[in-house]
Amino acid sequence: MPGPRACFLLILLLCQFTGPVTSGVLKDLVGDLGGSVTFPLKAPGIQIETLVWIFNTTPLITIQPKTPENQTNVIVTQSHNKERMDYLRGNYSLKLGKLDKSDSGDYSVFIYGSSMEEPFIQQYRLRVYEHLSKPKVTMGLQNNENGTCVTNLTCFMDQGGEDVTYSWESLGQEANESYTGSILPISWRLGERGMTFICVARNPISSNSSNPVFAWKLCEGAADDPGPSMFLYLLGLVFLFSTIAVALVSVILIMRRERRKESIEEKKRMDTHHEILNYYPPSGETPVYDTITGINDTIPECQQILANTLYASVQIPQKTEQPQSPLTSPNTPRLFAHKNVI
Repeated sequence: MPGPRACFLLILLLCQFTGPVTSGVLKDLVGDLGGSVTFPLKAPGIQIETLVWIFNTTPLITIQPKTPENQTNVIVTQSHNKERMDYLRGNYSLKLGKLDKSDSGDYSVFIYGSSMEEPFIQQYRLRVYEHLSKPKVTMGLQNNENGTCVTNLTCFMDQGGEDVTYSWESLGQEANESYTGSILPISWRLGERGMTFICVARNPISSNSSNPVFAWKLCEGAADDPGPSMFLYLLGLVFLFSTIAVALVSVILIMRRERRKESIEEKKRMDTHHEILNYYPPSGETPVYDTITGINDTIPECQQILANTLYASVQIPQKTEQPQSPLTSPNTPRLFAHKNVI
């Protein structure tokens, strides 16, 4: 916390900032994002009483050099700048670290001395830039006439495109050529396969180059060399027919498997039905059951009838032909075996 004398001095200096004439030439400085920058100061050869560094209209730091009576007094106006702000002992140049895009702007230093009627003022202009990433290249519409492909290449940045300049390098010709600007019009025949184009992007602190662009890949097959395109076309047809053939074979196999299942199940059902139809009683036995009438009678009567019912099993012998046996008389009674069941 600065003392009352320092606060009064700071207020007095702020009141004098309106209308002074610049003593030094404006200096342009650049810094990279996250880096640091030093504002160089060549102070006049006088006894300095106070220096005040200002960003736009906001005081940053006030320095009162050491005197035989007092130690050096430093006042940082904004507390969040204490960790990233420092000054060089001896010439009081300002060093600013952890740069951000918001640090871009105008800076100035006011130097006061006992032998000076007007303060000495030095002004600066700072611009903070990002390091450029790799630029990208896009191709415009093609115009193919008489075996010649004509198009435009455009170079651009996805981000960090402030104050960026573009240039092109054309390689593979007898004499390498350079072009300026983000758009490069090109025209070549397909036989010039050796041509290569590279875009170079620059800003005040960095530069970067695009991936090489090969001329023979841009309009491949578009002019008088149908070989690559025809090959791709045939390859596509082969792939299409192969896919259709695989699908048809799969469908046929599935249908055959389903039909085989249905045939097996149908055969099982037929075998079961055939077994049921072919079942006969043992040879020579014909079971005969008497039919009981009077179903609608009362339950006691039914029980009595059932209790007194006789069941008979009649066995009819098989008829055999014996030529040597004597003829039986029509009146001869047949033999029956009776088995009573009570």
